[in-house]
Amino acid sequence: MTVGVRIWHRVLGMTLTRCRHDRGLTTRQAAARLGMSPATLNRSENATRPFDPVEVGAALATYQPSRAERARVPALAQGPRTSGWWAVGGIPQVHEDAVMALEDTARSVIEFSATEIRVVAQIPHYTRALCWNRRGEEQAALARACRRHRTLLNPTQPDRTIVLDEALLRRPVGGPTAMAQQLRHLLALTRGRSITVRVIPVKEGGYRCPGNCAIYRIIDKPTVAHLWSHAASGLLDDPSDTRPIEGSMTDLLSIAVTPNDSLDLLNRLAADHERTAGLYP
Repeated sequence: MTVGVRIWHRVLGMTLTRCRHDRGLTTRQAAARLGMSPATLNRSENATRPFDPVEVGAALATYQPSRAERARVPALAQGPRTSGWWAVGGIPQVHEDAVMALEDTARSVIEFSATEIRVVAQIPHYTRALCWNRRGEEQAALARACRRHRTLLNPTQPDRTIVLDEALLRRPVGGPTAMAQQLRHLLALTRGRSITVRVIPVKEGGYRCPGNCAIYRIIDKPTVAHLWSHAASGLLDDPSDTRPIEGSMTDLLSIAVTPNDSLDLLNRLAADHERTAGLYP
């Protein structure tokens, strides 16, 4: 089985498993309705045996998911047959759905962005400011951010580490007031949640940047890496592809300051933006 088929089957299995859970069905109950053994259904949900198109249709009929979910599953069922799972033109909805499915099953997430604070932690002012030259994309960007924010409300969310560059945090996206609010929001997210922020200080000088990437570690399953930009998006799960990305992330963490020092730096930078905005002397 090629890399692309494997990651595609895994995300399809995760999505249909979530639909089954939402319907309140056990594996045994669902298997009886689908006309297959519980062991076969379990293998399909875990991507060791792929769902065939007839089984996907039967699962949708049995689970009766929401209209949005019914639209997502066929797109997954028609996934790629090539190495990796790549899309040109930003992050398509099917990749967004895949990322959310991965977060539902991951035990930990480590993510790094070279150009902007991760969408899961953005406030609306910051999201809008990123669309300054593409106002037609603003509503779609806000909707995407809203969907990702819901991940942080999940009590079973994975341990999340967000790695950021100090230079990125100094850039007043949306103006100093909005940037101060964004940094205060980021600080608030670390309280009472399994979220850690690590900042790479400017004093470290240059380093090899892996680009925007996230690593999803899943119990008893291969690690998945997501690479993205405004031009393309790729999901990888072959160890030969993910190991170099994990190595790059390890290098970034080795030069980032400690979690406590990162929070202190975020506080200082937020105060700097507030002073620039004239909020206090």
